[in-house]
Amino acid sequence: MGRMELEIKILDIDKDSFIKRLEDLGAEKKEESKQYLYTYDLPTIYGRYMDLLMQLSYPESDIKYETSISKLKLLFFELDNLLTEEESRRLEELTQHRKMSELLTEPQLLEILKRKELVEFMKSFGNNPNKWIRVRQANKKATIAVKHILANDDTNFQQMLETEIEVPGVREANDLLEALGYAHKSYQEKERITYEYEGFEIDIDSWPGIPTYFEIEGNSKEELEPVLNKLGYSYEETVSCTADQVYEKYGKSMFDKRTLKFEDYN
Repeated sequence: MGRMELEIKILDIDKDSFIKRLEDLGAEKKEESKQYLYTYDLPTIYGRYMDLLMQLSYPESDIKYETSISKLKLLFFELDNLLTEEESRRLEELTQHRKMSELLTEPQLLEILKRKELVEFMKSFGNNPNKWIRVRQANKKATIAVKHILANDDTNFQQMLETEIEVPGVREANDLLEALGYAHKSYQEKERITYEYEGFEIDIDSWPGIPTYFEIEGNSKEELEPVLNKLGYSYEETVSCTADQVYEKYGKSMFDKRTLKFEDYN
């Protein structure tokens, strides 16, 4: 399992003034980079579900069966974080359970999964909009990450589960993903300046076509509020969302085209 991130943002900042405030407070500049990002969609949920049904129906060995069950647990975790209230009620009508993971305790698991009504229910799930693969080049460092937005827990925090590894370069990473059958979705650019202040990492992000914002990670409102106050902001001014949702707040979309470059906004 990757690491959990709890992120909040302050939008539409004056970058130069904010940097001066940070440095006046004694914040330490850690890095400045222009980042090059490549995103990939994972296979559809319905496709993975049907593939697992076949594997569970005709297991070639105990090891392959156990592996398929492990994959099913991961898929159900993903679905449980995606289901709407209406979808949870529909699932309960079909299975007497409101979460997919609860099906794993059923003695007749395979028979339930094969039910025509449940298969039809699963057809509505294509690519998970809350989970994707990102390849990033920042200065001399290249990484592959799987990013997964988890279900809202009724706080102002967006919960992001991230699993990341370093790779030799973006070309090798993209070649690997394409060899595995993943389709390149989009290319994006952004500029980031990172400071460290009182044990917190503060990222100042500039994307093409929208105002600069900063984001900070923490575990709770109680932990972050004093830091925000020192920076000149209140907790109530924060938002918790992805970069594409920031674009939506300005009436734009990151995905109107497959590329998002600074030169397109000059």
